[in-house]
Amino acid sequence: MHELLHISNLNLTFETHDGPVHVLHGVDLSVGAGERVALVGESGSGKSVTARAIMGLLPDRRVRIAGRIGFEGADILREPPARTKARRGRDITMIFQDPMAALNPVFKIRQQFTAVLDRVDRRLTGQEAEEHMRAALRDVSIVDPGRVLDSYSFQLSGGLNQRVMIAMALASRPKLLIADEPGTALDVTVQQQTLNIMGNLSQAYGTAILFISHNLGVVRKFADRVCVMYAGRIVESAPTDALFADPRHPYTRALLASVPRLSSDRLPEPIEGSVPDLSKLAEGCPFRPRCQLSRPECDAPVPMRRDAGRSVACIHEASAA
Repeated sequence: MHELLHISNLNLTFETHDGPVHVLHGVDLSVGAGERVALVGESGSGKSVTARAIMGLLPDRRVRIAGRIGFEGADILREPPARTKARRGRDITMIFQDPMAALNPVFKIRQQFTAVLDRVDRRLTGQEAEEHMRAALRDVSIVDPGRVLDSYSFQLSGGLNQRVMIAMALASRPKLLIADEPGTALDVTVQQQTLNIMGNLSQAYGTAILFISHNLGVVRKFADRVCVMYAGRIVESAPTDALFADPRHPYTRALLASVPRLSSDRLPEPIEGSVPDLSKLAEGCPFRPRCQLSRPECDAPVPMRRDAGRSVACIHEASAA
């Protein structure tokens, strides 16, 4: 499997009225061709910002970004903006968290889908575009594509809108699909249907997926590999089965302990405290104020330890080796 996306030492700072806020700290992340990689963590950990950096959707004037975002050997951060814009929606596509917010309520689905296809191939005739749209909607289990194309987003359910978004995102047969919590706004049944459709189509088209989520139960079934993010840092990365069987970072263990289990009559253990204020982070492990294993050495910068396809940023992991 060759590497499709390779993020190296990504640092990102927002310039605000109250001063700079450093939101990403040396992020390293990779996705192989056809691989499904999950990026998990609490809200505010930097998952969506990472996705928007890959897509080139961050405001230029208020952002300072350094490091490398490599895609098929090209550095997205250093290529001409026109090249990034041309790649967006073709080689790299994204499904946003709330389909109702992502779709424009003043245009019918047909008009919005046609605009997507124009980016893929302007040579399509009107009839060819219509056939392509209907086929794409059938691929996501929409049995009446004509009605959906003639509708506005507010006339459709959340589940239908999410399927429309998936169909649009995969219309170009992208090499990488970024799915930013695609089922959060849906009920559990529709969410599972959505993930099944997305997984089946990505497998059929050979599309790699960067799946952003806080739902570890879904991640365990969907992803090949998991990257755990906390306060703008990747703190652990491992194949899915290995991470769930043997979580090595205290934050990862705390996340797994907070998941409800049908086999247990005990309530899950919450993670004490809250995600730190990114504008006031000190050096050292950002999880130390909430970590039961915290000790003075945690105040110093913690290197990432890599071994046999796994990586962990914790002094306890290093000392145990």
